Amino acid sequence: MSDTASQLLATFETLPATEQHEFVTQLLRRTSVFPDTALFDGDLTSVADDLFQMLDEEEEHGDDTNTR
Repeated sequence: MSDTASQLLATFETLPATEQHEFVTQLLRRTSVFPDTALFDGDLTSVADDLFQMLDEEEEHGDDTNTR
């Protein structure tokens, strides 16, 4: 991963959950334009699993500061 991509990821992680969601939505829309980078079912399943795990952890810890 390039330094620029690493910086984008680090910045993404500092965003509130609602902004992270919007960012990912926009990124996925743009990614579908590039046929060589199309996401496959396994990729989407992995992303969904990670997202649900993150949401479960937030719920478990009572983190509602980033209400969706």
